[in-house]
Amino acid sequence: MKKRFLKTILPVLLLVTAVLIIGSGCGGDPSDYSYNFWPDLDQDGFGDANVNGTMYRTEDAPADYVRNNEDCDDTNPAINPDAVEIPDNEIDENCNGLFALTFYKDDDEDGFGDPNNSGVFEVNFGDPAPGGTSYNNADCDDTDPMINPKADEIVGNDKDDNCDGYVDVFEYYADEDGDGYGAGDVLPPPANGVHNNLDCDDNDPEVYPYAMERDNGIDDDCDGITDELI
Repeated sequence: MKKRFLKTILPVLLLVTAVLIIGSGCGGDPSDYSYNFWPDLDQDGFGDANVNGTMYRTEDAPADYVRNNEDCDDTNPAINPDAVEIPDNEIDENCNGLFALTFYKDDDEDGFGDPNNSGVFEVNFGDPAPGGTSYNNADCDDTDPMINPKADEIVGNDKDDNCDGYVDVFEYYADEDGDGYGAGDVLPPPANGVHNNLDCDDNDPEVYPYAMERDNGIDDDCDGITDELI
């Protein structure tokens, strides 16, 4: 019996004792641990993503510090990962790197959207419009791809082909850069050109109404604003 105790029971007791000692030592008191905390100056529950964290024990952390760094703007409590996106204000409210924009249905796929049919999508700055939509709402008939601001006015069809508000008025304007948008005064007959004078820079084919606005210091879409989101 003594031999059996020494060979089997005693080692088991020693092992259990060792596990209890080591286990209690590894567990420790959670309050002894330090964690990274980040400032939450706008008190929205999300820490500043633009600064480094500071190590604190939980009970020692300042009142305006939290254990996450998910806030992309810690000066505005309306901007954080839980916020609701507001369309067309050029602000990323929910900190996902995207912007909520209004796009317009382009059923006839002529590049011009229906002002009466729109939806909101989140996109990156400079992304193309989602399929079947357009950034602009300039189409006066989204069922006919031959009717849009770049179309030729056809006299006698009783339609406002180029969406300028005039039916069967046939005028030519010079289009020096060949982008489909004219500028200047009406050309006297006989003349060749386009049937609109909407271009704000007729020397640059990349600049015209409803173009994609780019971050380049130029008013690409002729709306009088430079480098805006849409």
